[in-house]
Amino acid sequence: MPAMLRSPPSRHTTIRPLGTLLALVMCAGCIARHVVVSEKGMTCTAAQTVAFDAVRRMGYAVTESTRATPGSPGLIVAARSEGTRTRRLVVTVTCSMMGAELAAESDAGLAAFEETRTFASSVEAAKVNRPPPRPPSATGVDVLLIPEPTTVFADRGIDLGPTGVTPVRIRITNRTTRRYWFHRRDVVLRTDDGRRVGPLSDSHLSARLGPAAVTLQPETLQDRPVAPDATVSGFLFFPFDAYVGARVELVDPDSDEAEGFSIDF
Repeated sequence: MPAMLRSPPSRHTTIRPLGTLLALVMCAGCIARHVVVSEKGMTCTAAQTVAFDAVRRMGYAVTESTRATPGSPGLIVAARSEGTRTRRLVVTVTCSMMGAELAAESDAGLAAFEETRTFASSVEAAKVNRPPPRPPSATGVDVLLIPEPTTVFADRGIDLGPTGVTPVRIRITNRTTRRYWFHRRDVVLRTDDGRRVGPLSDSHLSARLGPAAVTLQPETLQDRPVAPDATVSGFLFFPFDAYVGARVELVDPDSDEAEGFSIDF
């Protein structure tokens, strides 16, 4: 009787570890093939750029891509040849007011874990090695616009993500003998589907930000002249969206003529 009592538990315990092992193997396979990198405050355009850079750093060539917009994920499909085998990497870029997520999936079989881990480190390298804003041109009029992360004012305790506001840094350098006027209304951002969006007015910005709008007031670039051999800079604030370019017009008050500048992000 004692032997008969010990036998059933013995058979039962040999089955349980096998099931657990299979579950762990299946779970490990899921983890190996996928990785998700979250970037708080990152814009849609920046996320797409970083994803492209990360994929190319890994030696992949992009074969197909669609641009990420709020509510519509972007997709990057890339391939890399290794002898007779072609590896495939698919990256999904999802962006929102809070930031972006870059999800990578590899079909590299047993090497998939290494590939997805390499993608995560490549994203970090792409972020660190993004070139700084270019220096102003030595001649003519130079206009620079850069959509910044919504966390750009985090050191002041302001996170613009929940407010639906995109901060855009603008710098205008005048290396001519002419004087220009800058008007905020003459700055327009462009979305991928061709929509043109102007900056938020002070009243609309206050309605979205509350007391934080007062803190950001000194950072806002106001209507002002741009004298010869002078540089003006600051921020303009736009409704959150995926912007791909901008247009800025400066007015020569002597001739009342406008000079336009187109920028691609």
